[in-house]
Amino acid sequence: MNDLRCDLQLESIFSETVEHSRKREQAAFDEAAGACVGSIVLHGAGNLGRRVLQGLRKNGLDALAFADANPALRGQKIEGVPVFSPADAVRQYGSTAAFLVCVWNPDRGSGVQDILDRLSAMGAARALPFVHLFWKYADTFLPCYFWELPSKYLAQQAAIRGAYESFVEPACRAQFVADLELRTTGLFRGRPSPSAGRQYFLSDLFRVSPDECFVDCGAYDGDTIRALVEESNGRFRRIVAFEADPGNFTRLRDDLAMHPEYCERVAIHQAAVSRAAGTLSFAATAGANATVSSQGEIVVDCVALDEILGNERPTMIKMDIEGSELDALEGASRIIASQKPILAVCAYHRPEHFWEIPVRMRRVEPEAGLYFRSHAVDGFDSVCYAVPPSRLVQGHGNGKSVDR
Repeated sequence: MNDLRCDLQLESIFSETVEHSRKREQAAFDEAAGACVGSIVLHGAGNLGRRVLQGLRKNGLDALAFADANPALRGQKIEGVPVFSPADAVRQYGSTAAFLVCVWNPDRGSGVQDILDRLSAMGAARALPFVHLFWKYADTFLPCYFWELPSKYLAQQAAIRGAYESFVEPACRAQFVADLELRTTGLFRGRPSPSAGRQYFLSDLFRVSPDECFVDCGAYDGDTIRALVEESNGRFRRIVAFEADPGNFTRLRDDLAMHPEYCERVAIHQAAVSRAAGTLSFAATAGANATVSSQGEIVVDCVALDEILGNERPTMIKMDIEGSELDALEGASRIIASQKPILAVCAYHRPEHFWEIPVRMRRVEPEAGLYFRSHAVDGFDSVCYAVPPSRLVQGHGNGKSVDR
């Protein structure tokens, strides 16, 4: 997609007034569910489906059933609601209930729209995504990751335009606009394909160097470290990793112990990354969604990269820290300014990160080329990359915004 087309698409999104958007977001669920608005089947009995069930009940509604493709769940009841296979649920409720798809980020290649299409093909008269329910009952469900009321995105028009202008290539702007369209319409059809490159290590933008000093903020169980080792064929100088969740940290430590060929070049820290050293409340899940939270049940140490990396020369910093990315960037501003590393920062954990993270990255590393890529089909795993001119592969310009 060229810049002119991107510009026109952006203008189309912002042609809607905030007032009109507020009316649309309140009416969307009832219009999509139609006469079935009081009869709901939840497709997806995982964490999201169970959260939606609780939210429905909080607002005086309930679900007739769950539909789930996992055969291990069939015949069970979850909080009193029976679980059917999708085919059985459609046979029983297809003409009388609204099927609410409560799945996000299903996998890299297929998404919510594929599920909606399958339900319709099976005979479900009304199949709709969870998003419109979230809009109707915003006080219960929102914000949630990047999902927020469309009117709140439209109210940030100037800031979003500023982020859009900071990207250096038409393809990045096209992906950015497509993500904005998803967030403001809740429509999943026609989504662009995810980036074909390996997340965090995009070989079309830069090559991993044998001198790489990789800083992994949000190391989880070592999955990104393993990706770097594979991408580099084990040729790197140093890895410094941070993981605050105790369960994840144990798995990270145990995984490293199984790799004597490189573990001595890896330093791991059981800490969160933030703007300053101290402690933070933390919601530990031993999973990928562990996060800093005022409602967290444990207290963890936190560090600022400016302080803890004083003796390192980082060449790449990755941040996937469930909403703490802006604080971590603030606490790394000096080391970024002096070392000019590649940055790979997730921009989907909070709505405002969509525009605030690109602008902050441009501010801390103004000479770098800024790129926006999505690594999943439905808006998750969206990452902003800042790549210094000296690290860019041929064909990606000089790191400045494109002249148009």
